[in-house]
Amino acid sequence: MNTNRTLAELIEVIPDAAMVVNRNSEFVLVNRMLVDMFGYDKKRELLGQNLDMLLPEAVRSIHQNHVESFFARGENRPMGKGFKFVGQRKDGSTIYVEIMLSHVQFDDGPYAIAFVRDTTSLKLTEDKIRRELEHERALALTDHLTGLANRRSFVEELETDILELRDHGWQFAVCFIDLDDFKHINDTQGHEVGDKVLQHVASVVKNGCRGSDLVARVGGDEFATIHPGATLEDALHVLERVRERLMHELADHNWPVTLSMGVCHCGDASMNYDVASILRAADAAMYEAKQQGKNQIKIARVAASDSE
Repeated sequence: MNTNRTLAELIEVIPDAAMVVNRNSEFVLVNRMLVDMFGYDKKRELLGQNLDMLLPEAVRSIHQNHVESFFARGENRPMGKGFKFVGQRKDGSTIYVEIMLSHVQFDDGPYAIAFVRDTTSLKLTEDKIRRELEHERALALTDHLTGLANRRSFVEELETDILELRDHGWQFAVCFIDLDDFKHINDTQGHEVGDKVLQHVASVVKNGCRGSDLVARVGGDEFATIHPGATLEDALHVLERVRERLMHELADHNWPVTLSMGVCHCGDASMNYDVASILRAADAAMYEAKQQGKNQIKIARVAASDSE
């Protein structure tokens, strides 16, 4: 390329880092701002070199394919719609950049002129905002005392499982759990001990369930679980194990509390299940367990009339 002095002067005065490369990804022009952005001292350190030197080694092998595609397709990429990638400075540190690409034609062939902006501070700000939003969402879906999912999270997951059953036939089971005689703990040993009991119950139920199950605290001394993909027998096996383990551990702490549970299995994709009908069925089964002596599991199914 016979460099045009006007172009060389132009890219020196524009407010962005700039470079001109040939279709072999070799630098033929760079401005001072680009040199500074990537931590080099002299333009000659870049001129004639491959653009890969500004990229982390892990992505260099695929970069030439992008260059070939750019020249073959002839499409320009304006700022705001340009490429965003991680750049590598001379000292090995990385920065986030956005690059605008345009085709230029000279007597000896096609070239690309690129304008580069350092978006590191913007990227870091975006990442911080995303983390804060994720944290806020997690807090909004978490019970602060036990660390379990809260009622809102439980309902959202149940709505998802209903759709999965309807669309794909994936069965699930729901259980309502109520602590028997928990009020006696609060009345005789105080709310601080009561909180410890709730935390211990949460831990035992969580550890006793499968990794794919959701465990939530949905009220004061009420818990609930969702068991995706589980048959009724699967869910009963898990919940009976939880009930027995918790009964022994609470007795070891001299906490005379047991669990009453109501289980509702949902496996008929043709039924029009909804959150309210499922919760009503599981809740009714749980109260049946209480009325018939507590510390047991009762089974309920959503009747067809309940789901219409």
